[in-house]
Amino acid sequence: MQLQIHTLFQPKQANGRVASNKYIETTPSPILAPYVSCFWFSEPIIGSQEQGSAKSFESLHEDSIDRVLPDGCSDIIFEHDLKKNEFRTLLYGFIDEPFTITYDQHRPVRKFGIRFFPGGIYSLLGIPQTDFSNSYIDLDLVWASMTNEIENRIFEEPSFKKKVKIMEEFMISFLINKPKVDDILINNLLHNIFVTKGKAKIQELSELEVISTRQMNRIFYRWIGTSPKRFCEIVRFQAVINDITNSLGKDHVLAYDHGYFDQAHMIHDFKRFYGDSLSVAIREFGSMSDFYNQ
Repeated sequence: MQLQIHTLFQPKQANGRVASNKYIETTPSPILAPYVSCFWFSEPIIGSQEQGSAKSFESLHEDSIDRVLPDGCSDIIFEHDLKKNEFRTLLYGFIDEPFTITYDQHRPVRKFGIRFFPGGIYSLLGIPQTDFSNSYIDLDLVWASMTNEIENRIFEEPSFKKKVKIMEEFMISFLINKPKVDDILINNLLHNIFVTKGKAKIQELSELEVISTRQMNRIFYRWIGTSPKRFCEIVRFQAVINDITNSLGKDHVLAYDHGYFDQAHMIHDFKRFYGDSLSVAIREFGSMSDFYNQ
């Protein structure tokens, strides 16, 4: 994967709104940027830790909720059930439906995640992503060397910064020692989708690369886990989210800027990927704490 592509698409999630749970992200080192969008960390805030963080939540609404939004990415998540002291590491594939996150006070869970840039997992492992769409799998079934070498270290290390350091050292070593899969064709296709913010037409994409739409579908299912059409829809949705978070434009302007037929078309597509209305999203993103998204 090419570094330039990573700079063109920086998907956003809708976490960090719930006062009982801490969420933070950090960007990867430059050598990993073509493969990893970010590292992230989520954990419950308990006792004095909660009191010490109260000011961070002054701008949050009481009814705010955290959401997982389609972003074209896949994630590896290290989950630690703090009450049962149980651990598991999962690979979550591409999703095209949103869902809300419920935090159970009686079952506190700490999570450390790697959010892979679209196509990043396939580029590293060469494992087709089709079977992982809208599902998850135990990581040791597809990347045993990661679970064997660093899983225990990740779970034992409480510091987010040090977890990231452990993971980056492993992944950089992995890149050096294992030939990675790369393909200028998928790079070109992704580049054209990102520069148009998802407005690219499928037929135009295939003509630009002189391939059939059927061949392009096969490429996208292998690299991303979905069709180029659905991937474009999600990139366009993320572009709308980006404008919302930057307070750019009103409903009708957003629809025009992002190539929808009309406002109703945009609202319909937006709700499908956000799980609620555009007005709710504007309110929820307006209430997010910058403290947890740096």
